[in-house]
Amino acid sequence: MRTRRAVLIATALAPWALAGAESPLPAATDLQQLAAESGRLKAPIVLLFSTPGCPYCREVRRNYLVPRSADLAPTSRLLLREIDITSADPLFDFEGRATTQARFAASLGVQVVPVVMAVDGRGQPIGDPLVGLDRSGFYEAYLQKLIDGARQQVGR
Repeated sequence: MRTRRAVLIATALAPWALAGAESPLPAATDLQQLAAESGRLKAPIVLLFSTPGCPYCREVRRNYLVPRSADLAPTSRLLLREIDITSADPLFDFEGRATTQARFAASLGVQVVPVVMAVDGRGQPIGDPLVGLDRSGFYEAYLQKLIDGARQQVGR
């Protein structure tokens, strides 16, 4: 009986344990569909532009974005997606055109990582993107300002 209980507890906690290690954000695959979901839910779209192995991207993902993606409160809901600026993985842009993650990032002028950008349902940036990782301790405040501005824009 104890073994079964331990297995059930371990199974239930496994996603939380993995999240602490390195929980990825969902990759962007269909931004047109995401825009429709954004309109329906009145939730902003926040994109993380990254590259594999980037320690700063990992820190932004793990310490700032993944915790927000776990928050299920309706007033704090975000549609978070990650785009690898070096990837040839297919992506449908906001107009439904087939492209790749790398070409989409380039179309927005993203050349360095990490970049966190809020966009509207047409894919237009909302506010100034966060480029790099601020080590002075203000990154959380900058990110919150970006998200709050995106929420206001989506709420109109």
